[in-house]
Amino acid sequence: MLQLYKNIKERRTALHLTQSELADKMGYADKSMIAKIEKGLVDLPQSKIIAFAKALETTPADLMGWEQNEDPRIIERDTILEDIKHILKSKAWSLFCESYDDNYFTIKNVHGQTITGLYEYELISRYRSLKKRGKITADLLVSSESVFKKYLESLGYYINQDDPEHKPFLHYGDGAVQISDNTLNDIRTKIDTYAKATVDSVILKLNEKELRKEREEKERFAAYLLNAAHAQNPTEEQKQHADSIMTDDSEWT
Repeated sequence: MLQLYKNIKERRTALHLTQSELADKMGYADKSMIAKIEKGLVDLPQSKIIAFAKALETTPADLMGWEQNEDPRIIERDTILEDIKHILKSKAWSLFCESYDDNYFTIKNVHGQTITGLYEYELISRYRSLKKRGKITADLLVSSESVFKKYLESLGYYINQDDPEHKPFLHYGDGAVQISDNTLNDIRTKIDTYAKATVDSVILKLNEKELRKEREEKERFAAYLLNAAHAQNPTEEQKQHADSIMTDDSEWT
């Protein structure tokens, strides 16, 4: 990324633009922001790189220092990954990969702990999908798997997997054990099953409570009608008919 800031300055100078003039083209209030950018003190998202390229009458690839004969797909990939890095910084998260050719990335928090790991195609596919929907955030970029891991962390457990070729470690207190992906999936399935069963049970109890309340209201109303009928000195046959209504469940369903 340092090459980007150097190229912005060199291109501005080649066009005989002052920092103030470039700031005006970019919509900045004054030249101070341009000065910071050229010193590499500001992290630029993909949208800003494109805007700088337009203002400096060049291409994003030129500003990034990429070779013109480089595969456009690689240029697009690298541009997306740079934008993802910028997005993750909003949560103080970082994107790590020993080499882009590994095609496997880890997202780590400010303490260097791995939040989640995923392959390049998963990350870029999620990015494109979110961009199409018009909203990309660090939380949305992270898979549902990380939500599960965060939940375990809230219980005092922490999962770490820096190498996709090896089993992840489940940390607990001062200890840690290696655990297979199948076992983790089994844990998540059991948690999901228990959570669903608990929610369904609460819904059932609430529904039963409402039905019981409704029945009690009907019974009170029926008692009121029966008392009113008795007060009018009905015949014995009328009393028996009213009583039969009270004891007939089909009348209250």
